[in-house]
Amino acid sequence: MTNYERGRIGSRVGEECCNDERIERVLSAQQWRVVRALLDENAMSADPILRREETFDSEEYITICYELHHVLLPELVDIGLIEFDRVEDQVRRGRRFDDVHRFLE
Repeated sequence: MTNYERGRIGSRVGEECCNDERIERVLSAQQWRVVRALLDENAMSADPILRREETFDSEEYITICYELHHVLLPELVDIGLIEFDRVEDQVRRGRRFDDVHRFLE
């Protein structure tokens, strides 16, 4: 997708645009929500962490899961904050988790 196409998609008006913005807001928070959740647990499910008011239809939820599993979690793996076991669908603290631990408390 070109930058022009991204701009056109971002400029849509109506429900579809609002849904895109809602999904983007949730996705932008997922990495920190995962890392913060690992403060209390050593391992957890790799499901998206949603707030009570964040409700999505099945297609939107699948989009969020896909982005989380294929983009956001691998980014956290690359910097060593988490380990992501795709087979077990589990996220665990990574070797560098303690480096950010103090900023999250």
